[in-house]
Amino acid sequence: MINLAGSSFDYGHVLFAVLQECEHRRGALLNQDAEKTLREIAARKLAEIKKSYDESGGLPEYWRTLERDILEASLPHYAATAVEQTRLERSNYEIWRRADPLARGAFALAGLVVGGLVVWAPFIPIWEKAFAFVLGGAGFVYPEIKRLVFDGRYSRFLNRLVARAEKYQKDHRIHYTSNAELDEALKTLSTPLPSSPTTHSRPALSQEPPPSSEASEASAPERVRER
Repeated sequence: MINLAGSSFDYGHVLFAVLQECEHRRGALLNQDAEKTLREIAARKLAEIKKSYDESGGLPEYWRTLERDILEASLPHYAATAVEQTRLERSNYEIWRRADPLARGAFALAGLVVGGLVVWAPFIPIWEKAFAFVLGGAGFVYPEIKRLVFDGRYSRFLNRLVARAEKYQKDHRIHYTSNAELDEALKTLSTPLPSSPTTHSRPALSQEPPPSSEASEASAPERVRER
């Protein structure tokens, strides 16, 4: 994977742009068609990026390899996790009664009871009574805690996908790029582009020599006398 069009077209950067576009549209997708639709979104985004890549003079072979790796390696891994994350978001992370006030009160009461039992139990070395109220408060905000945990896990998954893509391209470029591939890429870059059929002619310059300094000095007194 030899990228001669600039770092903006590296594997990790392009994959980040594709995942960002998929994440923008993921929430409105239906579960049964989500993976297929995500692939179509990714293909459209890649086609959009390819226009800029072609204008930058990139190699076609690199783009074919990059497109295949994104659509066949990274995207299937992303799509399965994205569908599960969408299901969790729509079900409010499977929290009882979708975390309404009654459910929050029940969670707080359960935390208070568990905390009281922990303080009362002689075989647990926790004797601070405030511990029960801490668990009660944690039970009240349990929906937010669960949401943060699942969202944080999903964000780390997306970051790992991009970091893995960057590492893969770097390792491939360092250890497995042959001199023949480099020579072929340089030959492609050194091939002159075809000239444009339309040429714009420049206006012809005047062939009269500029007046000499002596003539200019001679004509100066005449202009003074005319005044």
